[in-house]
Amino acid sequence: MRMSAPQLIPFVRRDRAGGLTPTARSKGFMLLEVIVSLVILGVSVAALMRTFTVSMNAIRRIDVVTQGCVLAEGFLQDLELDPQKAHSGRGTFEEDGYPDYFWELTIEDEEIRYKHLETKVKNLRGLKHATLRVSYQNKTMRSPREVVEVHLYIPPIERFRFDSKFYNELFREEERR
Repeated sequence: MRMSAPQLIPFVRRDRAGGLTPTARSKGFMLLEVIVSLVILGVSVAALMRTFTVSMNAIRRIDVVTQGCVLAEGFLQDLELDPQKAHSGRGTFEEDGYPDYFWELTIEDEEIRYKHLETKVKNLRGLKHATLRVSYQNKTMRSPREVVEVHLYIPPIERFRFDSKFYNELFREEERR
């Protein structure tokens, strides 16, 4: 009687020529491996797509905030150039090509308090405290979202003129001499 060689590889059978042939059980196991690997691949692709979407939304939000800061900076530079035009109000940046951005400017008079400083001038003009809020709202948003809030103290003189120090109350005495 001839003894067969022990099975070293489970789920595999030898054919007549001595080669290996898969059994029905091993075919089912291979199918299960393929299904599990496809599920893992599908979950990985879905996670990558979600990450891509979230990063694109973050880039868009950063773009909105950056543009709002640039618009606010330009607005405040215009206020510094001509402080007499500084009045509270609201508006859009439509003239600049950004109709989805809105501004709200609040101007309050700020009294100057000098500690232990005596001046020859009795009525010093105070500063103006400007608060600028820039908001963003596109067609898909229900309400505007505040992008940036900036505070600026505006002196009562035009600082960028060659003779601006003579318009300042502190230097009036020098002018009279």
